[in-house]
Order: sequence, then structure tokens, then C-alpha cells
Amino acid sequence: MRTQPSVAAIILAAGRSSRMEQGYHKLLLPLGNKPVIAHVVEAVLNSQARPCMVVLGHQADQVHAALASYNTNPSLHYIKNPDFALGMSTSLRSGLAALQSIDKDITTRSVEQPSLTIDSAIILLGDQPFINPTLLDALISRHYETQRRIIAPQYNGKRGTPVLFAASLFPELAQVQGDEGGKSVIARHLTEIEHLEVSENLTQHDVDTWEAYQQALTQWQQNTHVE
Repeated sequence: MRTQPSVAAIILAAGRSSRMEQGYHKLLLPLGNKPVIAHVVEAVLNSQARPCMVVLGHQADQVHAALASYNTNPSLHYIKNPDFALGMSTSLRSGLAALQSIDKDITTRSVEQPSLTIDSAIILLGDQPFINPTLLDALISRHYETQRRIIAPQYNGKRGTPVLFAASLFPELAQVQGDEGGKSVIARHLTEIEHLEVSENLTQHDVDTWEAYQQALTQWQQNTHVE
């Protein structure tokens, strides 16, 4: 059977929203006609990235319920991280472990189509609702064009997120500790990074705080008005 390389997506959606006021869960706050986390999941599902792994933790059942409309998509997988309170690195490890465990099982049902082999993964944050499929597909295209092991967007000279990591770096990512994603891995492989220059900085906006959420609402209303 033919095999086809695939870039997976791991959405880190397990955090406690500790910086959000009034006890709100940032991923469940409404933005437009859907919660914040749904915008991120929808962006991935509308991109070339497959499969899409969503790592849950804080209020896992509520976040899962908020994504119910996407559950018929066979590319969407959920992982519960019981250690989410120990930091982002635990969610990254949970996502990588689950991704590697299903890698052998990701095959298409049609004999006309090749099976998929995961050769890299894009690490996304669940609180960045303006991430879009165009950016994700651009990261994937640049990865295959350059064969670089790390592809990261760059805005006005500043590296951003999400970041694509080749599968050969998964063991290093799995060793990250504390409340960190892949920064330490990036720091060890600076010469292997390919930066993707992007003019739109809005994709970097997160909703960590109530003020940031209000800014996101304003931006969303402006975008909707323009459309």
C-alpha cells in the first residue's frame, strides 16, 4: 500500500485559564457564533493538517461538549491530560504520545487512497481564535519545500505561533518540563528553523485575560463589519 506523509495538529486546550477574571474558562467564551476553542479546531479541520489532536484538561467535559458539532469528523481526536495542572509540557507530552500511538492506525478506508504517515506536527494554542487555515497550510508547504525540521511564523522580526516540528524532534519535545511548549527545543535548534514571514499579526492574539478577550470581541466585530 502506498504511503503519504501527513502533518498532524496538536491543540493544547487543557489550561486552567488562571489569568482570566471572574472564573471564566477562556476557551469557552463566545466569539461570534462559537466558543474560542471552536475557532481553532475549525481552522485545523479546514486546513491540510491531519489528524487533529485536542488535548483536554481543565473542565474537559465542558470543552468537549462545546466541540460536539465537529465530532463526526474522523480526523478529530480527543486526549484527556490528567496532569494538566503541572503545566503546558504535560499536555504536549499527552498529545505526542496519543499521536504516536494512533500513527499506525491512521489508514484510509478506500483502497484507492494511500495510508498516512505522520512526519511532523503543528503545535497550536487553544486560545488563539484568529488562527486560520491559510497560515497552517503555509507552514506545511514551507516544511515540504525546505525540509527544515522547525517552521515558525514571524511577524515584524518576532517569532510566533503555531510552530511545526518534524517527527524526529518528538523525543525532545516529550522531555520538556513545566509550563512550556517547545521553546527549549527551538533554542537548541536555531540553525534548523525556517521562518515564514507573515504580515497579519492578528493570528497571534490570545485571550489569556478579560481585557484580551474584549479586544478579540472588538476585532471580530470589525472584521464582520468589513465583510
